[in-house]
Amino acid sequence: MKKPLFLVPLLALLLSACSSSSSYFSAFTAEGSQTQYKQTGTVHIKDDENAVSLYVNVASPAAITLTGKLSSSSGDPSLICQYPDGAMYLIADSRTTSLDTEIPLQAGLNRIRFDGSDSVLDFELVYTGLNSPEILGYGQSQSEAETVPADAASISTGIPGSSSTETDLHGSSSNLFTKVSQPATLLEFQLEKETDITVFVAADLRNNGSGRFKAGVFDVTLKGEGYPDAEILHHATADSSWGDFLWTDHNLAKLTLPKGSYQLILSKVSGKNYALRLDTAVYPTDPPQ
Repeated sequence: MKKPLFLVPLLALLLSACSSSSSYFSAFTAEGSQTQYKQTGTVHIKDDENAVSLYVNVASPAAITLTGKLSSSSGDPSLICQYPDGAMYLIADSRTTSLDTEIPLQAGLNRIRFDGSDSVLDFELVYTGLNSPEILGYGQSQSEAETVPADAASISTGIPGSSSTETDLHGSSSNLFTKVSQPATLLEFQLEKETDITVFVAADLRNNGSGRFKAGVFDVTLKGEGYPDAEILHHATADSSWGDFLWTDHNLAKLTLPKGSYQLILSKVSGKNYALRLDTAVYPTDPPQ
């Protein structure tokens, strides 16, 4: 019998320091189970950029259901599904306030994303049908959809400061930082017993706007009471550039952790004119039997 769990990704600093030239989420939470995946928050779509709500990796043509509410406060936002061949399927436009629709998916990596120009949209979304055998994986990052099994087993977790609520896990977070002056908590979870887990972190560091780019050494570390710190990802150099700069890296760490509470922590990042995006996930190493 699977152990229930509950997970809410934490957007450190509430993304208040996000670049004015990049799309980003604020007040974003996501939680999932074997039967549904919920998202709540606000998306700020800048210029002609977009922000992905969900990646869905599909073995053969399938369909999922999306219900929820949308509220546009500015601009002309829309919600679309971009297929692997580049074709677009319109799910909702700026006139849509409620959703109860089926989204057809093609074989390969499908991107369900917010689109528009200089728009702000509040949303409450519930995806169902993700436990279909055609669905290979899903998540708010491309890497997670391609590497995390859709039927991942459960870890018992809780929201900090609240009583423990439990359900089955499939959760993710995507965080964008332009200033990290002190360590930031990316994810928190609690294990009810010794468990084999996989921790996933992907990083994208680049220059942000005009002027000289600088970014110092930083790391993402798993910390737990009575458990030695485990470094998951490390940026080992102090970078500086007057032109374009891009550094990407990712890591999957497979660990056996004892019962207890754990945090995934981003260290302070010195520098200026940088944009650091981090995708994170924690899930059991072995799929359910």
